Amino acid sequence: MKNTPKTIMKVIVALIITAAVYSLLPVIGLYLKKDAPAISNASAIGKLAEKEGNHFAFIFFGDSHSGLIFNDSATLKLVSRMGREDRFKKIQVDFVLSSGDITFRGSAWQYRIFNRIRSLIKWPVICAMGNHDDDKGGEQCFKKYAGASEFAFSDRNSYFIAVDDSGGDISEDGFSRLEAELKKSSACAHRFVILHKSPVSLYHQSWYRPELSMWSYRFMKLCEKYKVDMVLSGHEHIAAAREFGGVKYITSGGGGILTTVPSGDNGVLHYVLVRVYGDYVDYEVRKVAPPFWEFLVYYMWKDAFYLVKDAVF
Repeated sequence: MKNTPKTIMKVIVALIITAAVYSLLPVIGLYLKKDAPAISNASAIGKLAEKEGNHFAFIFFGDSHSGLIFNDSATLKLVSRMGREDRFKKIQVDFVLSSGDITFRGSAWQYRIFNRIRSLIKWPVICAMGNHDDDKGGEQCFKKYAGASEFAFSDRNSYFIAVDDSGGDISEDGFSRLEAELKKSSACAHRFVILHKSPVSLYHQSWYRPELSMWSYRFMKLCEKYKVDMVLSGHEHIAAAREFGGVKYITSGGGGILTTVPSGDNGVLHYVLVRVYGDYVDYEVRKVAPPFWEFLVYYMWKDAFYLVKDAVF
């Protein structure tokens, strides 16, 4: 009888270790997986040409940062959850949209890992470029594995425009292209603009103040003028949304990267499901628990740190 508590503790520890190892298996399988064929944005967009009707959905996420085991394991968990979105056939998911930072530092190997993860998603995946995607000459790899960094396309009754602001600014040519595409979108019921860095920080972190940049106000007024429904971005590793000038700005940067913001402030792993119901658009943030091993190694301690910090200070 005296050994019973020790026995129970050993069983609990054994179960925790077993669960942690089991949660590691998907990412180990990913690294052993063969490379998948690269699919360009143009090819993915081409698969949407035959879509009909005005009721559909798409999945939006950012900052998967493929190529680091923590990130890849978490992204695989998100991809698994994404695959369940159409299980009740309530509304058809047409595609998945990434706001960029699809790799950790832009290396060829990291692009190959991203490409393997993308091959597990059952819908076409369309990618904007993030500031980490052109590190170390990664711009050429982006062209190989994703294609153009700026593009526009229509799907059903909606128009989508991708802007490359990975360098932290939008050029004059970039603004000209954006306005030209916004004018073309007038025949559609809805307009969505995708870029990696939001023109306004929705969390107000000291290291990121894009609203102080010259392009920010100009971009936001342009979106207001042409009645853009949503501006979709990443870069900040949070889930956040605010409305300015009738335009909804949504930041989704929890696509796999380790989040450092407190979970209570939506520094969580997640993706966003955007639904278009004819003339109406809404969205839901899908929060996803990290893989168990990752929770034990990092997320448990992150939240404990903020708990103690808030209690003390």
